[in-house]
Amino acid sequence: GTGPAREKRAGFDDARNAMATIELDGRFRELNPAFTELVGYSEEDFKSASWPPVMDRDNLEKHREQMKQLLAGEIESAEVNTSYVHAQGLLVPVAGTISLVKSSEEPDHFLLATGT
Repeated sequence: GTGPAREKRAGFDDARNAMATIELDGRFRELNPAFTELVGYSEEDFKSASWPPVMDRDNLEKHREQMKQLLAGEIESAEVNTSYVHAQGLLVPVAGTISLVKSSEEPDHFLLATGT
């Protein structure tokens, strides 16, 4: 399923590095083509995934803490280094940064960008 078409987002859809927007509760909102390629799932299918990846137990608390700090305005962005299970069952590394994106001064979503 292609889902509803939407406007191309400059700096997101055309970015070479994998990027995803994540709801404040950790659910994935949007993936760019590079991210869907990275994980092997369509944007629609990956909406059942969440951040941080539950399977990465070693980093779970750290990533949850980062989300709290971002929301509290204590940090601008945080480095992340984790992995997701690809659609074909292999582990794929997801390393980059996560930051908080605001809309009218209010927290709106997180932006996960790899290879930055």
